[in-house]
Amino acid sequence: MQAMTTPRIPANKIWIADEAIYYLLARPALKRSFDHVWFAQYGPRPDPRHGPYIFYLNHSAWWDGYMMMLIHRAIMHRAFDSYVMMEERQLRAYRFFTWCGAFSIERRDPDDAQRSQLYAANLLRERRDRALYIFPQGRIEANDYRPLTVYPGIARIAALVGDVTLCPIALRYEFLGQQWPHAFVQIGPAHPPASRDDIEAIRRDVAMRLTDAVDRLRTDVIEQRLGRFQPLLSGRWGIDRTWDAVRGWFRRRGGDDGPAAVAANRLRARS
Repeated sequence: MQAMTTPRIPANKIWIADEAIYYLLARPALKRSFDHVWFAQYGPRPDPRHGPYIFYLNHSAWWDGYMMMLIHRAIMHRAFDSYVMMEERQLRAYRFFTWCGAFSIERRDPDDAQRSQLYAANLLRERRDRALYIFPQGRIEANDYRPLTVYPGIARIAALVGDVTLCPIALRYEFLGQQWPHAFVQIGPAHPPASRDDIEAIRRDVAMRLTDAVDRLRTDVIEQRLGRFQPLLSGRWGIDRTWDAVRGWFRRRGGDDGPAAVAANRLRARS
């Protein structure tokens, strides 16, 4: 690609390094830090034959980057040649993420932001099976803060690509009465851009759909509508799970069993 359409830090994908970062850093950290990671899907599973895709996620925690790596493998089954737009300051500190397809953007520099958007659009136009993961909020914000901030960069990229599919991904982290928190991933439904060239119309539509997805996930978790969630990753046993196992052992042998956390047991029965 020409220098004028290349960000300050371009992606430098190295497959073996990408896999090593996931299996040595991301996956062990997720397993150590969460009771479970759960997944729910609205609409058909994203299909690379209908790409390229822009997956846009809410950004509420440091864990979101690792969750994105898990989504790419455990949900998308590596079907997409995936890239991610990352804040330049963060990417300079963790430059090895360029091996995973990360490239930089500096929103405070309009020229660099434009270069990054052109770079992303060119990547997506080159191959139908490519995907871009993007956090359109641009920074970490509290999950329940409203209105969601959505910058126009995602809309500009979609307009530049033209033939592209957009798909919201909602993330949430919640304690459900156990020692370790649970993580929830909700994908879809996918949709076309709201317009071919009206940047503000695309931005408003993305903001509305991402807000709806995040609100729906919050309601499902808070009201314990958990039947549609599937286990994605089984994590760390806390004292509660260990004690439940001990009580179960005694119960099978005629011992007494105390009350259990209803939400935890409903979820664990599915894992």
